[in-house]
Formats: sequence, structure tokens, C-alpha cells
Amino acid sequence: LTDLHWDRHYVPGSEAACPDPLCCRGATRPSPGGAGFWGEYGKCDLPLHTIEALLAQLPGAAPFAAAYWTGDIPAHDVWQQSRRDQLLALRTITGLLRKHLGTLPVYPAVGNHEATPVNAFPPPYVRGNQSSAWLYDAMAEAWQDWLPPPALQTLRAAGFYTVQVWPGLRLVSLNMNFCSQANFWLLINSTDPAGQLQWLVGVLAAAEQAGEKVHIIGHIPPAHCLRSWSWNYYRIVSR
Repeated sequence: LTDLHWDRHYVPGSEAACPDPLCCRGATRPSPGGAGFWGEYGKCDLPLHTIEALLAQLPGAAPFAAAYWTGDIPAHDVWQQSRRDQLLALRTITGLLRKHLGTLPVYPAVGNHEATPVNAFPPPYVRGNQSSAWLYDAMAEAWQDWLPPPALQTLRAAGFYTVQVWPGLRLVSLNMNFCSQANFWLLINSTDPAGQLQWLVGVLAAAEQAGEKVHIIGHIPPAHCLRSWSWNYYRIVSR
């Protein structure tokens, strides 16, 4: 699962081809061409009933062993979002996943739209009101039924973690916002601002010694990252 982008202001029948950055909101229009009930191609995000209908179908679709959920929960109305809005989206969609997937293990990753301002993920040594503690703490609280205490500890610290999915398979969830070209905090340190790559080296070395396979998930593809970060990442994972 990825990029669900719940728009709580989505209105079926509203303008689907507006001049704004995000459409399918506001008053309905009497003429044809309005936003569809389930969603609309173009500059629109998803209504909650579409996301819930999708999740409701999953239990009967296949015998899943686990779910990977790679972020971007809120809508694209980044100019008017608050921390309260972001946490509402996080808790609402997490609740729907828990409701419809039941005891199925879910392993999330942090998307760039989870923060406000969008893409703004300061390194973990930044403290106080400018830090991301408000977001990571809420994620750890919302996802505590899915992740063990050691994973929650690194999630709270910097938004990444590792967990054994089952014997022989390990998951690594990276916070790819620490490589994003859009994260202005990386002007301070773009090489390894959260010590995440150094941590990854240790995790992969231990997994190799234990004979484990490793799945690495994250929101932003490594090839789309800053070159210095990508260069180091590919040196680590290429054997």
C-alpha cells in the first residue's frame, strides 16, 4: 500500500479540472465532468470511502502474510495543513488498516507528506518545536501493535526501524526523507544526517551473519535521492 492521500474535503460532483493545485473539492457543479464518487484522474486525491472500500476487499482477495505500507497519508493541500491535520490523517488511516486487516502484520514507512511543512524532516539532533518528535511519537503510538519495542525506539528517534518478519526474513524500513532533494534540512548535512546509513550497515551485516534475507522499504526510490546519499546507499547494498 502506498500514497493513499486521503482528502477529507473531497466532494463528488465538484470541479475536477480546476486551476488550483488540488481539485475535486468545494461546491458541486450541475454540468457533466464533475469529480466521480470513487475518485478522479488528474489533480485529485481520494475520498475516505474509496480507501475504506479498497481495504475492505483485501482480506478476501488473497492469503497475505504481511502488508508493506510506504507512506504519504495526507492530501496534497500542503499550503493549509497543520500538525493536527497530519495526525488526524495518520490515526484515521491507521485505524482503517487495523479494522479491515485485523491481526495481519503491517509494516509502515514514512512518506514525505506526513510532515508539515511538507518534506521538512530535520535531523534527530534538532530538538524542541522544530523537531519531528511530534510526528514520530504519534507514529510509534499508532503503530505499537505492529512493531516490537526496539523498532519503536528507532522510529521515535528518526523514523526508521528494522524487524524480523519471520525466521529468515528481515524488514528494514528507511526514512527516505533523509535523502530527499526537497528536504531543505539536508543543506546542513546531506551525507547521512540521521546516522541511518551507518545503522543500515550494522543491520545488514548482522542479517548476513544470521543467514537472513532482507527487504528494504521506503517512500522515495534511492535513485531519486541526493547523489551523495545514493552513492553511499548503493555501495552498502551492492554485494
